[in-house]
Amino acid sequence: MRRAIWSAAALLLAGLSFGAGRLGLFHPLPEIAAALPGAESEFSREFDGRIRERFPIGSSEDKLIEFLTNEGFFPDWRRRDNPNASLFVQDGLICQKIVRVIWRADATGALKEVQGSYESHCV
Repeated sequence: MRRAIWSAAALLLAGLSFGAGRLGLFHPLPEIAAALPGAESEFSREFDGRIRERFPIGSSEDKLIEFLTNEGFFPDWRRRDNPNASLFVQDGLICQKIVRVIWRADATGALKEVQGSYESHCV
């Protein structure tokens, strides 16, 4: 009887997990941040390198914004002379992961500065 209850509970949990994923309740990390190598303490440095390599100084701000929008990032609105920022937040059951891109562009839309960061907060 115990095995039947545990089996039923496991199937129910698997079904709920599958359903939540299909409904979009859990969002996977963007591709550029999904497979960061090494220890989590090094993820921010690695992500920063990836974003700087993909969007070097002088590249188009519009292309960066388009990329971030397609990856599911949301704008973190600029205040006065602060740089632009966009972030992706993944809320898990225990941990929250935040992937952020911060940049400045000149009047022509060319990037003057770009950097990325990764944070993880667990209960």
